[in-house]
Amino acid sequence: MAQRTHLLVAHFDPAERTRIATVLRSAGAEVSEVGDGTAALAAAGQRPFDLALASCMLTGTSGFELCRLLAAADEKRATLPTVLIADGDDPYVRARARHVGAKRVLFGTPVAAQLTALLSADWEAVDPLELSSRDPASARNDRLFRDLIGAGTGEGDDSLIAKVTDRLTGLVQRDYLALKVEEECKRASRYGQPLALLAAEVVGYDQLVEKHGRATGDEALLEVAGVFLCESRDVDVAGRAAPARFQLLLPNTPADGARVVAQRILESLAGRTIVAGEREVAVTVRMGLALHPGRNKLSAEELVAAADADLASAQLSPDGRGVELRGGQPVEPLAGTPRKPSRAR
Repeated sequence: MAQRTHLLVAHFDPAERTRIATVLRSAGAEVSEVGDGTAALAAAGQRPFDLALASCMLTGTSGFELCRLLAAADEKRATLPTVLIADGDDPYVRARARHVGAKRVLFGTPVAAQLTALLSADWEAVDPLELSSRDPASARNDRLFRDLIGAGTGEGDDSLIAKVTDRLTGLVQRDYLALKVEEECKRASRYGQPLALLAAEVVGYDQLVEKHGRATGDEALLEVAGVFLCESRDVDVAGRAAPARFQLLLPNTPADGARVVAQRILESLAGRTIVAGEREVAVTVRMGLALHPGRNKLSAEELVAAADADLASAQLSPDGRGVELRGGQPVEPLAGTPRKPSRAR
């Protein structure tokens, strides 16, 4: 790196942003400070930086999306390595960070030693994602969980994170996802809070695997899973419900909010491709939406059935690259009869 390192610090908290910048300046670095992701992206296009530090929670452009954009050069910006700053260690943060190409994640409030160590790292030689240390509290919670369920004491697959995470995508696995849907349905009914469930599937996944192989199919799933992770909140639950099907559970989210999230996912996926042999293949998803109105008892089975029914009715656009999001009407339980979800036409 150059003798005087140029850093870009993007943090939503002005006091923490100033503290981080002060520590880095005292170590000899030149620092530019911004408070949101959009400003950070603009700054990266105006001058070269050696490294960006970004909090995961940013307005305008999220820290995760900022990291993904900075990791890919374009006509305005050179590739810029990024270190993400997260409040706490959880599987979503790790999976999101890995997907967007972060070089490292600092959990909690980074101390001076952690920050100054960034200045001496050779970021060109660091592969995404380097995670050499974990939050001690997270590791302690894993050990406690293993003790409670009588599991082994080894690391790796015995951890709580491994037990509830799909190995390929980094999303939660099917059984845990079903448990969370049931739990949130009960919470919505009890406290009168709206709940939304998005269901999505990769269009033509079986044909893609048959023609280009399993590895290409996995790349398509990873692309979709990464977008789900990056466009969801910490309280949301993104999971893999079937080989090529995903669900996103949105607690305390009314219809308008759910549709905004769904549209963001569709727009983020629009135009994305994966390499299959010597050609690029488009990644297209079909999406359905079901809403728990929060004013009655609605079972998890009813909510999932409504989302699946809406998914099945979704139509591809004429160019085959996008889908029409049709759902948005609250699901009403019909006692004693098969439920028929209502959808906006």
